[in-house]
Amino acid sequence: MNDICRLLKIMKEKEKQLFAMATICRVDGSAYRREGARMLIMEDGSYYGTISAGCLEQDLIYQAEDVIKSLSSKTVQYDLKSEDDLSWGQNAGCDGNIEVYIEPMGWQWNKLNKNIYLWPYIEEQLNKGIALVSVKCLSSESKIENVILYSENGSISGPSIDQDIQRFISPLVNQFLKEGRKAKYIHVNELEDDFLFELYEPKDHLYVFGAGPDAEPLVRLASQVDFTVSVIDPRESRCNETFFPHADHLFVEHPGTFFTNRSIPKNSFVIVMTHNFNRDKEIVNHLLQFPPKYLGVLGPRRRTDRLVENKNALPLIHSPIGLDINAEGPDEISISVLGELIKVRNRFQKELRIQRTIECQI
Repeated sequence: MNDICRLLKIMKEKEKQLFAMATICRVDGSAYRREGARMLIMEDGSYYGTISAGCLEQDLIYQAEDVIKSLSSKTVQYDLKSEDDLSWGQNAGCDGNIEVYIEPMGWQWNKLNKNIYLWPYIEEQLNKGIALVSVKCLSSESKIENVILYSENGSISGPSIDQDIQRFISPLVNQFLKEGRKAKYIHVNELEDDFLFELYEPKDHLYVFGAGPDAEPLVRLASQVDFTVSVIDPRESRCNETFFPHADHLFVEHPGTFFTNRSIPKNSFVIVMTHNFNRDKEIVNHLLQFPPKYLGVLGPRRRTDRLVENKNALPLIHSPIGLDINAEGPDEISISVLGELIKVRNRFQKELRIQRTIECQI
C-alpha cells in the first residue's frame, strides 16, 4: 500500500486543519502491518488509514490529541505479545512489539526551506515520479530543526546543516534503501540522536487499453490500491467519466494515435483488453519493442500467441492474466488481475529500492 499518497490527498483536501500522523518506525516480532505503515488522525478523533487490526487505534487517537494540542512529537510503544488485557496487546496475542512515531502536521504548516512547504513539495516530486527519503530527528534537543529530504536524482532539500551531520546521515540513506524498507528507526552514535528514515514512493501507473464493461471494476479496484490509471479507447461513448469515474486519465484515441503522441514509461503496468484482435495485435507488438514492467493480455494463451509476431518475446507477456482463483465474471476476474498486479508490484518495488542505492548519488 502507498499510504503516503492516500494521506497527502486527505491533507490537501483539508488544508486548513491540523493533524497527527502516526507512523510505525520499528517492529519486533510479528504485527498486523510493518514499518512505514501510517495513519492520519484529525482533531475530532476521526482518522484515515490503519496501523493495526483495530487494537491500537483508540489509544493512538488519545495520543494524537496530546500531540496536536502541544504541537510536539512523541514516540509510543505497544507490547502485542502479552495476553493480559491490562497491556496494550488488548489480548491480541500478535507476538510482537511495535513502536509508533506521532507528529503534528498540516498541509502548509511545516516548512521545508524558507519558502517551501514540506507536503506540497513532496506531492510535487511524487507526481513527477521521483522517490524521496525523509530523515527526521526524533530527539527533543537536536541541531536539526526540520526534516531533510534526499531525492533519488541526488538533490538534498532541508534546513541548513553542517557538513559533519550530512557526512554521517548521507551514507545511512543508501544503507536504508539497500535494505528495501519503507521506514527504519536509526540511532546515529556520532550525532547522539535518533532518526526516522522514511521512503516516499510515487504511485505506479497502469494503462488499460479497452473501455469495455469488464474494464470498469478493474479500473475502480486499481485506483483503490494506489495505481494511477489511464484508460485508452477510441469510443467516446465508453471512454468517459460516466463509466470510469476513478480513472486519472481518459484518452479517447486509437492506439496508433496514442503511441504517436506519447510513450509508456518502462516501469509502467499495461493491460490489453480491447476485445478486438487486430487492435490488440497492434498494441502488443508496439509495446514489445520497449516492454513495460508488466504487460498483460486478456484472453486465453493461444489467442495471445497468435497476436505476437516475434515469438521470442512471448515470455515477456502475462497471459492469461490474473491469479488462478477460478474467477468468473468481471468482478472476480478484476480481483484476480489486481492480485497479480500487486504481487508483481511488490516484488519490483523492493528490487527498485535496492537499485536506488546505486542510482541515488548522495
